[in-house]
Amino acid sequence: MDYRTRILQVGIGCVLLTTSLVGQKETFVPANDVSFTISTDRSSYRAGEQITLKYRVTNISNAPLYAPREWEVTCPGGPHVWAWFENSSGQHFVGGYGGSCSGNPKTVSERMSKEAVLLRQGEHLDGTFQLDTTLFALKPGKYRLEATLSGWTEEKFTDAEWPDLARMGNPFLRGDVPASMRVTLTP
Repeated sequence: MDYRTRILQVGIGCVLLTTSLVGQKETFVPANDVSFTISTDRSSYRAGEQITLKYRVTNISNAPLYAPREWEVTCPGGPHVWAWFENSSGQHFVGGYGGSCSGNPKTVSERMSKEAVLLRQGEHLDGTFQLDTTLFALKPGKYRLEATLSGWTEEKFTDAEWPDLARMGNPFLRGDVPASMRVTLTP
């Protein structure tokens, strides 16, 4: 084989590899592909009152993606959306969670049918989260409500599950997206 033929073969191989990598679909996309916002009906609540925190997840990317619903359906499950209080001293008041493990989905597609929602470009998912001001006996004052939307992590899936994720046809959100807002608790 002469020198020019070998250079041509290497060049064609590089072009094919680059084309293959560029055209490859991602299984996971970064958290900045969505917008996560929170709101409440009012900016002031009585201490001891329940606060309904509304959240919105909007696909701001250029392609469809799977965004998480509020909870994982694995065992043990964890939250995809969580919220807490921060007082004027910077102290955080974060509640815990628990759950049972009966009747979990067996396959990735069963799991994702309960845990994920496909958002096309510009579409959004709305939900609510209850915050209990009595949980920590919060005193009247100014607070910041902080919330996080947590996507999936690659480590939560086995090697055997990766092909099933890819067959779902669109990528899944990974990473965390924070949001916050201010509220006042009155006597």
